[in-house]
Amino acid sequence: MRKTALFGLLAIPLAFLLSACFVLQGFWIKSNQISAGGKGTKAVFEIRPATSTGDRAYQFFLVGVDDDGALKATKGTWGVNGLFGGPYPLTTNANLGATIGSDCTSNGFNLADVTGITWKGYITPTAINDRNRPSKNVITEVGIKATAGAASGDHEIIGVTGAWSDTNENGIPEAGDLYLCTGVSQTSVNVTT
Repeated sequence: MRKTALFGLLAIPLAFLLSACFVLQGFWIKSNQISAGGKGTKAVFEIRPATSTGDRAYQFFLVGVDDDGALKATKGTWGVNGLFGGPYPLTTNANLGATIGSDCTSNGFNLADVTGITWKGYITPTAINDRNRPSKNVITEVGIKATAGAASGDHEIIGVTGAWSDTNENGIPEAGDLYLCTGVSQTSVNVTT
């Protein structure tokens, strides 16, 4: 199993520079034990608006696994608790982690420095309005499955949240856009065979 450079970094909200940011309140796995080739579990992000400015920004989520031959992130759903327009499916973006790269830095964390992790990205299909709701937490879930050939043991899962400013308004995350990470956390899941 590969390791990352995130030792001891649990649910630390990172400094934010944009309005309409949602800051990470919690990150956990619904079931800490799953079977290889079985049903799987959900990675849960609990986030809340950092301000009540009434601004809009796309929100993004990265789910990283330490062994992409053993664990796969599947579909993501925004607002499973019915807040901020949810629930609805998130758009997947396999290259989002690489696109963000070194744009995700704050308080000593740099996404580009995290090694041995395979990222899968998710974005809200529309910009989310944070207006007058800083006390409301929204829940986003991403499926996690263990492949049929996964080795038994503990596997690392990392969750990163943030806001994305689509500077050329084409709906595609790309270099030149502004990305702001607002939280990172890591946990693990035990795979049984």
